[in-house]
Amino acid sequence: MPHFTRDWFSPYIPLWEQLLGGARGAPGLRFVEIGSFEGRSAVWLMENILTHPSSHLDCIDTFEGSFEHDLMGMDLAGLEERFRHNIEPWKDRVGVFRGPSNEILFRPEIRNHKYDFAYVDGCHEAKEVLEDAVLAFSLLKAGGIVIFDDYTWGPADTLPLICPRPAVDVFTSTYALHAEVLHRGDQVVVQKRPTRISAQAYAQKTGSAVPG
Repeated sequence: MPHFTRDWFSPYIPLWEQLLGGARGAPGLRFVEIGSFEGRSAVWLMENILTHPSSHLDCIDTFEGSFEHDLMGMDLAGLEERFRHNIEPWKDRVGVFRGPSNEILFRPEIRNHKYDFAYVDGCHEAKEVLEDAVLAFSLLKAGGIVIFDDYTWGPADTLPLICPRPAVDVFTSTYALHAEVLHRGDQVVVQKRPTRISAQAYAQKTGSAVPG
């Protein structure tokens, strides 16, 4: 039986069902998550979406926590062991990569694949979130989805550089010709466009003027 000491994921299950439920049981899916903690989201994905024997999940985590866990005074002893226990039933279809995401995401075991889905829930510092966003998006197939967690976490108005929101905002505005925001709440959902939209189409959509 899985063992979790925290459950920050369950409130988002209805959203994930809406976004990913249509892919349930499809063959050959490949997902990646940055920040796995105890594996709560990983277990849900394996039980509910990545159920075909040919589907795969790659999990990236330092298993050492980051500053937000320090702020909460969390004891992370045994974190990796709990994660590995929880994903044991699917260990042949779950790749575990221990280390910083900005290093792991460059490894050939990751970069040699194209992903249908990415979950960005690693370190919440804006710099780290932005790096994860750019690297993860580059791995997505056309039409692939990336979900950013904890968009509303932290004091974004007073200490923006330790919060995900500024990074997600920069990413979604900079990549607007290449990505569409499907949902913006505590989590932000972005889909990679099959093709880049034109400046004229973007201007029409946003009510902006095209320079000329």
